[in-house]
Amino acid sequence: MTRKRSNIPENDAALERAERTLSKLSSPSVDLAAEYGALADSYRGLLRKLNKTLVISDTYQMQLRELMKQIEDTTYKYRQLKDVALPLCVYCKNIRTDNDYWQRLETYFGTHADIMFSHGICPECIKATTRQLGTWQQRETFPDIPVTLESPVVPNAPKPAEDEVLKELHSLLQRSAADGNPLTPQLERVVGKHAKLLRRFNKIFTISDGYQSQLMDLKARLEFSARTDLLTGIANRWEIMARLESEKSRSERYKKNFSILIGDLDHFKEINDNHGHMAGDRVLKAVAEILRGQIRTEDFCGRWGGEEFLVILPETDLPKACSVAAKLLAKVRKTAVPWEGRRISTTMSMGIGVFRPGMSIDGCLKQVDDALFIAKSGGRDRFSMVAE
Repeated sequence: MTRKRSNIPENDAALERAERTLSKLSSPSVDLAAEYGALADSYRGLLRKLNKTLVISDTYQMQLRELMKQIEDTTYKYRQLKDVALPLCVYCKNIRTDNDYWQRLETYFGTHADIMFSHGICPECIKATTRQLGTWQQRETFPDIPVTLESPVVPNAPKPAEDEVLKELHSLLQRSAADGNPLTPQLERVVGKHAKLLRRFNKIFTISDGYQSQLMDLKARLEFSARTDLLTGIANRWEIMARLESEKSRSERYKKNFSILIGDLDHFKEINDNHGHMAGDRVLKAVAEILRGQIRTEDFCGRWGGEEFLVILPETDLPKACSVAAKLLAKVRKTAVPWEGRRISTTMSMGIGVFRPGMSIDGCLKQVDDALFIAKSGGRDRFSMVAE
């Protein structure tokens, strides 16, 4: 009896031996029991490999469940941002309707900080104005990631390399089908399930990368918003204190002084009482724009609190600081803010102090605040200084 020789995979001793035995079945020297034992050993080896594959598949399932849990945990806050709109950008003054970033941002603040905002910062303005906060360039807060919060899939994501285990399983399945192995249907189902699980795993992995990019982007925006006064668009008290500490460190390192100005709007309560709080907000924004527009690029200004503003003048002595204060007060004095057919005028009082190496930030601020009190007591619309 002869049998056409099949395509035997390389290094498969059991199949080669079986082919030789089948080709000489009529020979009386064939020991069928020994051949059966050899095939049984090969079969057991195949079963061990199949069980190993099943263990790997179970491991992938466990990893898949862990990954799903991580996605749910890391996107919990992201999914909360849905309800109320924040359409007005404090920098470009445009109402943004290109995505629902504003709704997400306000809902987040409303849930986590018990604060309701009426303004926000659009992504383009964040990137265009980060230099105004100085220290952000060193923090590398904005990675090169998409600014959209819409799609969870990373664009142009690299295609994952073919899984080595899956390649081995496909090769095993081909050999099994070619040899008519009775385990071929079961093995085919296992390979199919493994391939399906692997596709799902790769898809979820890609979605996870997308969510992580979105969360990094959202974190950068929220951190920027946390350091910005959303009404006036300039730095808030938190960022001012960080900048003061930075200037203190630089002053002590290079033995350079810097000046601090604190300005307070005169009779601001009367503006709120006579014209309403929205008119008062308009005045605050106008004054913030004046301060930001009248100082140097290396200078820094922020909203200290309420109707108070703080200006930092690096490497500036007291006479030059007084000159800057006089210019700022004159500009505020000449500005009339339009409101409902009328024009609202205001003035500002200002205290001036110089930080010298060895001083504390709190001590210097106390001196500037005392100087501001003197300016207020002396008739307002003027500045007072701490003598050197």
